[in-house]
Amino acid sequence: MKILFISDHLIGNSGWSRYARDLVLESKKNGANVLCLVNVADPKTDAEQKEVLKKDPSAYVSNPILSFVNAMKINKNIRSFDPDIIHIIVEPYSTMLPFMIKGRAKIVLTVHSTFAYMPILVNGIKKKISEYITKLSLKKVDAIISVSKFTEDHLIKHLNIINAQRFVEDKLYIVSGGVASVTRDWSKAINQPREILFVGAVKPRKGLLEAVEALSKVKSDFVYRIVGKFNESSEYVKLIRKKLAEYNLTNKVFLVGTVSDQKLEDMYKKADLYLMLSTNNGADFEGYGLVYLEANAWGVPVIGPNDSGVSDAVVSGKTGYLVNQHDSVATARVIDEVLENNSIKADDCVEWARQNTSENKAKRVFSIYAKLIGE
Repeated sequence: MKILFISDHLIGNSGWSRYARDLVLESKKNGANVLCLVNVADPKTDAEQKEVLKKDPSAYVSNPILSFVNAMKINKNIRSFDPDIIHIIVEPYSTMLPFMIKGRAKIVLTVHSTFAYMPILVNGIKKKISEYITKLSLKKVDAIISVSKFTEDHLIKHLNIINAQRFVEDKLYIVSGGVASVTRDWSKAINQPREILFVGAVKPRKGLLEAVEALSKVKSDFVYRIVGKFNESSEYVKLIRKKLAEYNLTNKVFLVGTVSDQKLEDMYKKADLYLMLSTNNGADFEGYGLVYLEANAWGVPVIGPNDSGVSDAVVSGKTGYLVNQHDSVATARVIDEVLENNSIKADDCVEWARQNTSENKAKRVFSIYAKLIGE
């Protein structure tokens, strides 16, 4: 099978690229002939890559001229590579579809979260253009893979508004990303104070203010380590600092910044709980939340929000808990329950991660490819 992947890059440091890299590598293991069209090639990923795309995917949302120009570059590669499958992993690149040749290939599109339905991201004439491009693009797509039921529902809801739901009927599948094979030693000593971890971007959608609010009501002795890039001068970070001082949590909650892979592994091994209370901000929402599975792979229970794609990543009551992130009192009780009563077992967390490896997820995607091309 010959598969042409279209993604921003394969570095693996974002939801898009992590999904792309894992699927590309699993496809190669499965014997597929793979070509990846990217904006930045990653020399560490063992796959053929060509830099043919503009760097920022969001530039494609409502810019048909840009989409047309880059589609011409894509078409050259389609003619020369002659793929069985064209898989667009970064949603904004789907705006090139009206200008792309299809040949004998079947086209697959993965939708993740915010960019699943792009017209909601723009206004005025750009919105009308985006709605038109969306309809033209979906007519060409043979399968749409959503990373969660929440993302799928989000897409269908907005397609109904523009009477375009008919373009996705019988094309929808749900397949999330997965974690690397789970062969880790997750045993750990009981910490005092208990270690709570966050890994991700320090921005409003990740719910860090909501986490601080809940932690101000927690009875257990804890430290909360926030790992991820942040800008000390940003208004959001300033607000977090202000809240920490207000709740007298400056000696319990630490903005660590970025760390090495080895340091991050050490932090996962030591953690007693992973806490990320992602919030929905209009069209911006958590499509799935692979990081919850990554924590589970280390035997770490997780707490996440109950109103996003995280519901597909967490088995509430078994691998962690889903909470109303705006109810700080109830969330604090759940945090105490995990830390004081060890109500979530490490074995259950690891088993869930084993069921959701990137290898298992790729097998599901391969079955969709096979169905499309009649194998």
